[in-house]
Amino acid sequence: MERDGAVLPATASCSPATRSCRSHSEAERKRRQRINGHLATLRSLLPAAAKMDKATLLGEVVRHVRELRVRADDVSNPAVPDEGDDVGVEGEEAAGGGGRVRAWVCCADRPGLMSELSRAVGSARARAVRAEMTTIGGRTRSVLELELLGGPAFAGVEARSAIQTALREVLLTHGGSADRFKRQRMSSLFGTATL
Repeated sequence: MERDGAVLPATASCSPATRSCRSHSEAERKRRQRINGHLATLRSLLPAAAKMDKATLLGEVVRHVRELRVRADDVSNPAVPDEGDDVGVEGEEAAGGGGRVRAWVCCADRPGLMSELSRAVGSARARAVRAEMTTIGGRTRSVLELELLGGPAFAGVEARSAIQTALREVLLTHGGSADRFKRQRMSSLFGTATL
């Protein structure tokens, strides 16, 4: 626009309401561009998401994030052995017995440990239905899912206490002599090279 022979920018000759409208339109256009850019990023991160509309894409992202959270929860509670000896039992038993509990033992690794744990579980009127063992640097952590076999008379705190006592006995039996069974660490197996 021209005013007194000088060319003014279009915004200078507009009324305040028009400038406000253009400013809002420009901000809205930038906001849509940012949203579309982020949606494009989400499409590139999810498999087979290139042809999805926005609502379907967002629903798929929510599902995928929930799935990743479950995986992260599984990984964030690893069965890595601690430095100290530890025994624990937790879980819910079904009414009338026959429930399941989760037990763990962390101690120095030694030959025959798994047989000892199996006998201890059997003596506490339970049986292992699932076991996860991790051994690192001569330390082992065993996480056992146990089924209670004692019937209605053997349930609740009594069952957990019996299992914990039996597993603790395994630790106490070889507590002082466990170091002679300690496996060598990888660094000591291969030695250190000097130049």
